[in-house]
Amino acid sequence: MSFGEDASRVRTGAAPQNMALLRELAIGLPAGLGFASIPAAHGWVGYDCFTRPLDLLGNA
Repeated sequence: MSFGEDASRVRTGAAPQNMALLRELAIGLPAGLGFASIPAAHGWVGYDCFTRPLDLLGNA
């Protein structure tokens, strides 16, 4: 799976480091939540995209 980081136009200041941090969170968070793969986690979140993020935060 690709996040398209090669096409990113973010190149100045602290933005590249911030984008790298967000990418690492996007990759590491599903593993920490017990998903076997990133596509499995994306499929779970995408199933009901309006309530799944709230489920992760415990607010739903």
